[in-house]
Amino acid sequence: MIISIANQKGGCGKTTTAANLGALLAKKHRVLLVDIDPQGNLTTHFGINKSDQKRTIYDVMLNGRIEGAIIQKDGIDIIPSTIDLAGAEVELTGKIGREYILDNELKRIAKRYDFIIIDTPPSLGIFTINSLVASDYVLIPVQAEFFALEGLTQLMRVLELVNSRLSRNLKLLGMVMTMFNSRTRSSREVLEDVRKHYSKNVLKTVIPRNVTITDSTMAGSPVVKYRKNAPASKSYVALTKEIERILKVK
Repeated sequence: MIISIANQKGGCGKTTTAANLGALLAKKHRVLLVDIDPQGNLTTHFGINKSDQKRTIYDVMLNGRIEGAIIQKDGIDIIPSTIDLAGAEVELTGKIGREYILDNELKRIAKRYDFIIIDTPPSLGIFTINSLVASDYVLIPVQAEFFALEGLTQLMRVLELVNSRLSRNLKLLGMVMTMFNSRTRSSREVLEDVRKHYSKNVLKTVIPRNVTITDSTMAGSPVVKYRKNAPASKSYVALTKEIERILKVK
C-alpha cells in the first residue's frame, strides 16, 4: 500500500506526518519511507547525514536501481534525499514517461513492504506527480491557519487529472488538520471551514501545535519516539489508528 503525503503549500506538516506515521506503522508493519523533496527534511528528521549517502532518490529518478538507495534507520527502511534532487527536474525535462519513473521503480520492491509512505515537496511539480502516480492513496495535511483552503481546490483538481489523464486509481485517504491551537479563534474557524467544505474527507484526528515537534526534529527523531507522552505524539498515535481503521489493516 503506497501513500503520498501531499500539499503544495509549505509548512503544513507533511514531513512530520510522514515521519511519525511511518515510525508508528513500523511497529507492526514493514515500512519504507521515501523522501522525494529536494529539501530532504524527512532525511534530516531521522538524523541521517546527507553527505554520507552514496545513493539517494536523485539517483533513482535518473538511473533507476532503487534497491541500492534504501538505507535503514531505527528499524525503518528509508530512501534519503538531498539538494541534488533539485537539478533532476531539469535533467528529466523531455524524457518520455517521466511521470512513471517512481511508479516503475516502486513496483519492483512493493511486495517487500506493507506500507510505502512518500514525503512530497511543497509544489505540484514532476516529483509530486511521480509520487501521486505511484500511490494508492494521498493524505493531505492542512495547517490550521487562514488561507488553509487556498490551493486545496487546485490540489484536488490535480488528483482528478492524475486519475483521468495518467490512468490511475488514486484515492483520497483524507485531510488531517495540523498545527491546531484550540485556544485561538482563528484555528477553530479554519477547522470549521475545512470541515464545511470537505466534510466527508476530513479525518477526526487533529494534530496540535506543539513545540516538542520542533525539539524532536532537531534531535533527529520523530516526536512519537522522542517524547511519547507529548500531546502531538498522542495525536499521531490516534491518527495512525484512524488510518488503519479506514484501510482495514491491523
